[in-house]
Amino acid sequence: MSDSCCILDNFKLINRDEIIDFIKVHNGLLELLEKVYPLVKSYFPDYFYSLSYASDPEIIGLEDLMLCIHGEEKEFKNNRKKLHDLEREIDNLKVSNCKIKRLLLVEVLF
Repeated sequence: MSDSCCILDNFKLINRDEIIDFIKVHNGLLELLEKVYPLVKSYFPDYFYSLSYASDPEIIGLEDLMLCIHGEEKEFKNNRKKLHDLEREIDNLKVSNCKIKRLLLVEVLF
């Protein structure tokens, strides 16, 4: 997996082992990240990005990969619109497994 994980080098990995395990279990997630990254970079070119694995302690089996775009508070209104447009483009991406898209959440943080 290390060769195909070079896309992960573009993100700060908050909980690396859990992220890699989650990607291994969910076929198509790495492909989705490879297609989403250029979109994120085009909408938010001057920010940095992180990934984290999160599971809901109250709902068994509810797990996500969080892609966080670390932005500036002064750009909040503009970033909200860009995030909305980015999410629409992600929804329209062609990937081998469209159900995998529900496992990736994208947020702009300040």
